[in-house]
Amino acid sequence: MSENVGTATVIVDKTANAAPLGFTGLGLAAVLLSLSYIGVYPVESMIVSMAIFLGGFAQVFAGIMCWKKGDVFAGTAFSAFGLFWFSLAGLLIMPAIGWAEASSGTAMAAYLFIWGVYTFVMLIVTMKIGIRALQFVFVTLFLLFILLAVVNATGSTGLLVIAGYVGLVMGLGALYTALGMVMNEIHGKTVIPL
Repeated sequence: MSENVGTATVIVDKTANAAPLGFTGLGLAAVLLSLSYIGVYPVESMIVSMAIFLGGFAQVFAGIMCWKKGDVFAGTAFSAFGLFWFSLAGLLIMPAIGWAEASSGTAMAAYLFIWGVYTFVMLIVTMKIGIRALQFVFVTLFLLFILLAVVNATGSTGLLVIAGYVGLVMGLGALYTALGMVMNEIHGKTVIPL
């Protein structure tokens, strides 16, 4: 929307904060995937669907909207992690439909480790941002990626359950962050500390 003020045109940004959408996508997809690591149910179509539509699309949409608002951190983080979820779904779907061989444990360990490295660098950036809830999500996400890399390298089922609980805590932290942002914005004050 634009308004003419004298001879200048002022553009007013009326778009909402997209970060709660991104954290919601991350949180819901992570909680449900982590429950499969804990052993509540196997990885099946519900996980793939959540990876694509909530983990993937919700975060990529949030990333694009944040990028448009000039938030380079949120734009980059949500877009990258949304594409992670798409790639994870691809790793599950492509072998099932015969498009590619299933990845080896070593390949999956490398995949998860490099995402852990990326997450660690983004975690360092969150220290400058200073939002504790955001830092918590990135610390637990980093731990999750490293634990899952070790699980895939070693085949340790006990460590997979621990990773599941770390992922569950991370996902719940992301949901807390999303809902806190929404509540605080709706109330116009800090109702839920972030």
